[in-house]
Amino acid sequence: MKTLIIAINSQYVHTNLAVSYLKAACDSECGDVRVLEFTINESLKSVFSRIMAEKPDVAAFSCYIWNIEHVVKLTRDIKNANKEIIVIAGGPEVSFDGGGLMSGIADYIICGEGEQDLPMLLKLLNSGKRPCEETMRRLAAYKVIEDLGILNFPYDSIKPGSLKDRIAYVEASRGCPFRCSYCISPAAGKIRNFDTGWVFRALEILVKSGAKVIKFVDRTFNADEQRAREILSHIRQKYSNKGTVFHFEIDPGLLTESLIGCLLEMPPGLVQIEAGIQSIHEKTLKAVRRAYQVDKALSNLEKLLAGQNIHVHVDLIAGLPYESFSDFTKSFNRVYGLFAHHFQLGFLKMLRGSAIKEEAGSHGYMYRDYPPYEVISNNYITADELLEIGDIEVCLNLFYNSGRLMSTMKYIYNALKKLENEEYDPFGFYRALARHMRMKGYFDRPVRASETYFILYRFLEDRFPYLAKEAAEYMRIDYYTSMKNTAVPDFLSQGSVYTGRKARYKWIAENREKLEKTLPRLSVMPLEEIMHQIHASSFKFTNETGSLTECVMAFDFGDICPVTGLARAYRIE
Repeated sequence: MKTLIIAINSQYVHTNLAVSYLKAACDSECGDVRVLEFTINESLKSVFSRIMAEKPDVAAFSCYIWNIEHVVKLTRDIKNANKEIIVIAGGPEVSFDGGGLMSGIADYIICGEGEQDLPMLLKLLNSGKRPCEETMRRLAAYKVIEDLGILNFPYDSIKPGSLKDRIAYVEASRGCPFRCSYCISPAAGKIRNFDTGWVFRALEILVKSGAKVIKFVDRTFNADEQRAREILSHIRQKYSNKGTVFHFEIDPGLLTESLIGCLLEMPPGLVQIEAGIQSIHEKTLKAVRRAYQVDKALSNLEKLLAGQNIHVHVDLIAGLPYESFSDFTKSFNRVYGLFAHHFQLGFLKMLRGSAIKEEAGSHGYMYRDYPPYEVISNNYITADELLEIGDIEVCLNLFYNSGRLMSTMKYIYNALKKLENEEYDPFGFYRALARHMRMKGYFDRPVRASETYFILYRFLEDRFPYLAKEAAEYMRIDYYTSMKNTAVPDFLSQGSVYTGRKARYKWIAENREKLEKTLPRLSVMPLEEIMHQIHASSFKFTNETGSLTECVMAFDFGDICPVTGLARAYRIE
């Protein structure tokens, strides 16, 4: 019997850890078991063709919110092509509500963690038997692996260099200490830890695989501080110079001074953290069964950001209980003021298996009945208001999260903050920008990276003309550092301290001593090499007295910040 364990990932860069666990759990009694990985960006016809070309007896799909509609269509195609092929579905999207969209379509549905149930089922099928009623009840019941030590190691099949420049996943634990009602993690029960030796062995394999990012899938990595410190220390000691980034999801309210100190000791760019704030309002957080420790959480994140060595990603969720449009504005403004490297503005999803889905009626929730089950409205926020927040999210991604305009956005934030007017708070600014984008039709077509500078400049000229001129100077800084290109758009003042290659060569030669004081690495480089890596430009900024001051800045395209991905910039005295 030939079985295909099939993963359909959201992007090529992603990999699927679950199918590796399932493959490792299957022995020879299960028959011939193979893994196929696709992405949702591939045509269904192409995926179907490759599956059928394998002539499987069993097709076992790993089902998630992003691929379930593809899996449903593929299952129907497979059954229409050959009714004898047995389809098994497992994963979060089919573990609740009687299998969800796969109910009545798949032959068998495995609920919960499947490392024991899939091999059991395949062994039965391979022996020519079918599951009895008791076995069917077992498959339909959500279950977890209490003792993770019984699992087979899933990473041995990963070969050196096989995941070059991709994102790999590893888990140090399963379960979550919290019971947030919008999440399905509570179903996984208490935290169960893998042995640290297991984790370290996995990391060694994944680093050698060439993965550019290794993401820990632990729901709250710092739930056990001592264990978190042990893993972080291991990473720092072994992988500081491997070019791999390690990503962790943490609860910032649980951070202690000791763990903050450990994180601040990490080499720049080695670690990324993702911290869910979700809301700043106590009533809202209590309604979703999340601990209220907002002040501590934000204070801890400020400490990490001040270290400038860790990429910090923060989250808010729109559409939570008791949070009105006005309340969400307050949450947005406070979190935006952190100036984290990435500010994800998400929308509540009524996930199968989540407590909030069961409580939807009490809050008047209207939501899409198809993936990703996003909220449309509730008793506290209207559909129009959530749609407007959706437009703001697009602007936030284009002008902030892209990292292409960070200096400019900080300048605008500080300039508008002095006005102490709600219309000019961060949310008000992005709201006006979103309306401008909507009116100009930018939401109806793709926006090129280089185009964002022009769009923002024209918006400032129209809405905040007193900021436009100086903002253009910061835009030029951002253009050099993010685009790494000396040919700035025409609408930005050039400010060049030289014109042409000969003049550039001469200026660098004459100012080499000044450059080397700021950038010592240049002292061992030939002038010709410096020419290709350094660009200088003059800028005019308003000082505290309101008068203009001029300065020259050097942009080092050969020295990219590992935390932000931006070229470093220096003021030349």
